[in-house]
Amino acid sequence: MKVRHLQGGAMLAALTLLLLIGSLAALLGLDDPGIRAVSRAQIRSVEALAQARSALIGYAVSYAESHPGQGSGYLPCPDSANTGSATIGACFARDDGALGRLPYRTLGLADLRDGWGDCLWYAVGGSVKNNPKPQVLNWDSPDPFTLVDIHGNTLAGADAAAAILFAPGRPLDGQSRPSGTGSRCPGSPDAGNDLPHFLDGNYAAHLTSAPVFIQGLPSHPGNNDVLAWITIDDIFAAMRKRSDFATQIDAVIDRAAQALALRLDNVGFLDAHVTLEAGNRASGPLPDAAALGIPSPYADPHDNWRDQFRFVACKDGSTCLIADLADSAATPAQAVQTTCRALLLFGGERIRTGPLQQSRTTAAERADPMQYLEPPNVDSLLSATGGFAGYRHFSIPDPLQPSTADVIRCLP
Repeated sequence: MKVRHLQGGAMLAALTLLLLIGSLAALLGLDDPGIRAVSRAQIRSVEALAQARSALIGYAVSYAESHPGQGSGYLPCPDSANTGSATIGACFARDDGALGRLPYRTLGLADLRDGWGDCLWYAVGGSVKNNPKPQVLNWDSPDPFTLVDIHGNTLAGADAAAAILFAPGRPLDGQSRPSGTGSRCPGSPDAGNDLPHFLDGNYAAHLTSAPVFIQGLPSHPGNNDVLAWITIDDIFAAMRKRSDFATQIDAVIDRAAQALALRLDNVGFLDAHVTLEAGNRASGPLPDAAALGIPSPYADPHDNWRDQFRFVACKDGSTCLIADLADSAATPAQAVQTTCRALLLFGGERIRTGPLQQSRTTAAERADPMQYLEPPNVDSLLSATGGFAGYRHFSIPDPLQPSTADVIRCLP
């Protein structure tokens, strides 16, 4: 299992190391103007990458505010026309990645430059891009890009990313970078044509598979690109620090519970959506917004998060289910035993370590309730016997840690 929550720290550590290398090179080369110039350029590149990375994460975290009725976590398409703005319309097909210049205007930035005066470049994965959006975006979305060093080795603690930033560095032999005509950034209005002259990894603008991106070295004759990256965990670690994030998730749970309760009595509903039946219990994954009648603007957030849910219901409509429920993990109080005709269970973030460690990478894992729910809930769900226990509301006791506790809504 990829322990993806370490990658943001690894990225920052990598940028810090590059800064230290640049500073050390400057100190060691005090009498060499060339060394001093290269080290200063490297430091400027790292600073620009860090600023762009922060702006992209801010864009993702605040996406719902600027796009009412949509969820958060999305990143913009790249600038494909050298205008400083994200591509108008779709950047290739759903789930495909895109590579172009950083859309600095879209992010509210100046035209950030690396230490050699070139604008930054940017790749966004199909799992997080905003046009066309992925079918699902949540804290379990994949990081589709692979990161390696100049020798092809996986970067320590940073094997994958959802978005990549590039500082092109000075031109290599064979690269031509003409000044932009009518644009701030050097190059032509076609990012795809310009790519071989700015980036050194033989990349395409249309990323249809799982591309590998190479962290270059400042003085390497074949690749001097400097990379920074963003992971899904980076985005949701920032989301977790929002004071209203727990409220947003709780609202998704509220609407799902209300919609499910209204449809449990509909003829044929359980038959259509149940995947496990035993005795008087029937359970399955939460249906999508269309099946539950959840309208816009709530449909998009519902469908983004519905894979985190399971439901279990009493087939005869009785209150055959027992759940011990406390208020929330942030305000744990004495649990109260409740009888319910159905339960809606929300798994929370995956458990990263220990004997209950969870993985939600493959289709088989995502279909497995054990990768979402904790004991006793997963045992009771799969065995169709026993009680349940959890919290009525989603909360974030510690913004620096994943919130893994099961949330349970009782449908009386």
